[in-house]
Amino acid sequence: MAAINTVPAQYKVHSMHCYFVLAGDSTLPVLYKVQHVRDGHSFSTRTVQARQRGRCIFTTTISFQVPEVTQLSHQPDYPGALLPQPEELPDFTTIAGELRKNGIITKSEVASAEQLSSITPMETRLVISEYPDGTRQDEKKNYLWVRAKGKIRNEEAHAMALAYFSDSGLLGTSTRVNGINSNDIAMMVSLDHSIYFHAPFKADEWMLYQMESPWTGSARGLVIGKIFTRDGVLVASIVQEGIVRFADTMATTKSKL
Repeated sequence: MAAINTVPAQYKVHSMHCYFVLAGDSTLPVLYKVQHVRDGHSFSTRTVQARQRGRCIFTTTISFQVPEVTQLSHQPDYPGALLPQPEELPDFTTIAGELRKNGIITKSEVASAEQLSSITPMETRLVISEYPDGTRQDEKKNYLWVRAKGKIRNEEAHAMALAYFSDSGLLGTSTRVNGINSNDIAMMVSLDHSIYFHAPFKADEWMLYQMESPWTGSARGLVIGKIFTRDGVLVASIVQEGIVRFADTMATTKSKL
């Protein structure tokens, strides 16, 4: 939003490339420093640093374009018709309650889940059924219905909301493909995150988030996401790489240091 506020209204964000440099502190304010890189007839470019305590904790380069008419138009097939719809699926707190009833998680973990759900500015519905499109075991995908809570009144803020929830559950897809239990993971954090915005959308309406992981290695996982409107329009593509480490690896590394 800091970058959006520096370009004329006719310029719309079409790509955003981010690097997570240092851990942030949620108790401190964040200063967003915007650099004007280029202003052209069709494209404008900004870089933004998020800073705390005088240090850069996050940096992104964002490109804006004046929308153009083109004869080129294609996109992947929409998988949503094969999946349960959001109204048919339980919310986060309901799932936590069922896990508690079955003795899988504790009462305090349920309370934590309810607290997290209350402060998170988005609603999600996890699609539990796997490979509805017939993909092989090593290509299985995660599906998540997602939307911002309430109504977004600032039209430019729809892109901000999508950027926020595009990180939700994405990196975890790389461990799920490998059949890894989340309890075995000691560290899972994003390294870089890219978003390509394709078409207009309303982030406060249900959208389908498809996530798949083509590669893992060197304690890193690569994940590709696609976000569709409910009527099947691909509105954004996401690519993320992150660190994934396990408890035994962390202990070995520490002992060597």
